[in-house]
Amino acid sequence: MSIATLQDEVPRQLRFAEQRRLLSRVAMSISLILTLYLCIISIVMPLITVGKIIAALAAISIGSLSWLCRYEKLYTMSAAYIVAMTIIGGFVASLSNGGAGGFVAPIMITAPVVAAVFIGARATVFTATVVVFAIFSLWFLNKSGFVSPSPYSEASLEIAAIVMLSASTAICAAGVGYFAHAMQSQIRALRQFQDRLMQVSGQLDHSAHHDSLTGVANRQGLQRHLEQALASSRREEELICLIHVDLDEFKSINDTYGHPVGDEVLKHAARIMTDTFDEGALVARVGGDEFVIVTREQKDTGCAQIEEKCTHLISLIKAPMIANGVECQIGASIGFATSNRDDDTIDSLMTDADLALYEVKRDGRGQARGFTSSMRAKLERDVIFKDKMKTWLTDDSVCCVIQPQVDLSTGKVTGVEGLGRIRSASGKLLMPAQILPVIKEMGRLAEFDFKVMQKSFDALVSLRAAGADIPYVSINASSHSLRSADYVLRVREELRNRGLSTDDVLVEVLESTLIESQNDAAVTSINRLREAGIKTIMDDFGSGHATISNLMKLELDGLKIDRSLIRDIESYKTQHVVKAVHGLATSLNLTVIVEGVETAQQFAILRSIGCETIQGFGICKPLELADFEDWIKSYGASNVSHLQHQLFRAAGAPTP
Repeated sequence: MSIATLQDEVPRQLRFAEQRRLLSRVAMSISLILTLYLCIISIVMPLITVGKIIAALAAISIGSLSWLCRYEKLYTMSAAYIVAMTIIGGFVASLSNGGAGGFVAPIMITAPVVAAVFIGARATVFTATVVVFAIFSLWFLNKSGFVSPSPYSEASLEIAAIVMLSASTAICAAGVGYFAHAMQSQIRALRQFQDRLMQVSGQLDHSAHHDSLTGVANRQGLQRHLEQALASSRREEELICLIHVDLDEFKSINDTYGHPVGDEVLKHAARIMTDTFDEGALVARVGGDEFVIVTREQKDTGCAQIEEKCTHLISLIKAPMIANGVECQIGASIGFATSNRDDDTIDSLMTDADLALYEVKRDGRGQARGFTSSMRAKLERDVIFKDKMKTWLTDDSVCCVIQPQVDLSTGKVTGVEGLGRIRSASGKLLMPAQILPVIKEMGRLAEFDFKVMQKSFDALVSLRAAGADIPYVSINASSHSLRSADYVLRVREELRNRGLSTDDVLVEVLESTLIESQNDAAVTSINRLREAGIKTIMDDFGSGHATISNLMKLELDGLKIDRSLIRDIESYKTQHVVKAVHGLATSLNLTVIVEGVETAQQFAILRSIGCETIQGFGICKPLELADFEDWIKSYGASNVSHLQHQLFRAAGAPTP
């Protein structure tokens, strides 16, 4: 039941209950007044008549009904019976006591009043009509001689008339006074109840439209506020600015220190947002660590001014804080949009702000950016690209390119790596940075890995058939693949279908595959690969993730040092880092492969450190199978690249 319905229904039920109690009291009062009236009349006119007997019976009946009318099912029947007994009793009593000069006034006149209060307007009209008809009937019957003359003397009748008038006046005055008092009490009770109901309604409304943790608005509150703000902004020629705030590093704090600390961080961030903007702004929490701020801006407010406010907010949120006794530091990324068109809606504003926030996240977070139309155009291009990707993944457009891994001291090719690509309709090879984010978003990364694995195994078979001595091919396994229950089974099956052995493949596990626990499905797959005799190494070692932690959790055969370390290896500090990593791997009996080698200086430094295997553009760029077959044939011959000779000469080694 809605709050509005509750506001209507509960007072109605209370009024009905109070009405039943009031009818009970009125019925008892009428019964007592009738009894008192009969006693007075009996003293003044002691003669027993039929009218007095009927009036007495009416008083008794109405008195008994004062109890029955308390029950909800008997209420209408009891009220109607009281009215009927009042009219019939008055009519018959008057008929037997001199017609219209009998007991009509004190008895029958009360009937319409009772009908009006306790039965309704229609009953009042009907009752009043019956009373008028009864009075005229008594008058007509009296004039026509159908009524027996009163058995009382003139003096007695005069006294009775005075008593009747006094009693009638007393009845009316008492009834009106009692009714007024009862209604005032009822009105006061209803007002108190309405005040309590409004208070509870306000509390319920606040709870329904506000976040219970931070106290700011929730999605429902945001929706209601935006509807009102957009409507008024069109009338007042204002801009509505919707600012989407995403807290950076919140998840790691929540996972590391627990929800109590995380909750305090959210409260702190909400307070900063509320305090930063003016009172007319609305702050709403729309997700775990996502907030939306709605502000009113002047029509001439520029994007730069809003961006300045958002940048200031980011600086405030980035300041270190103490949350539940723990020092924490988070960041924020912001995307915003303004209502600068007449057809702007809540959905369009939210979408535009989300697109701006997406751009910020893609470019490294920690910034504020406003929506531009080019972002929507890019979104449309992304949608088209995603549709094409569905086709490419289905029609065998997935392919692989080959890059060699060579021994640093001899120059001998020790293996090759199969790297996934997609060939577009124009024949162009799409790079991983273009395709992997989209494939991951589509949830088809494991499917892509599997197709690349098949192409890599086929390439190894072709190279060996062409006479190349290639010991193994390495393939990349994403977390999506490793967490597939049948991953190891599929690897072994594809090897067996091509006549290859488990020694012919090396699985590279991305360092960014964070292992949550020893029960992680990825750990299970890595252990099963090892049990099957398939070697595994950690790819991109040193790229900034939980490297040492993963080395401790996983049973690996080697690691591949990331190109980000090699790029600056001429630096004294970087050389010592690489030397330390190499020493750690050697002490753990792990094979080391260094990727990203491009210059003679890098080659020489890595050789001096003692690294065994290298890979990079300085040796050979990733090539398609036919081109790689040509390269492997010419490797070490006179047409080898000039940089190739440089690399080996710089290291003091003969050209292979």
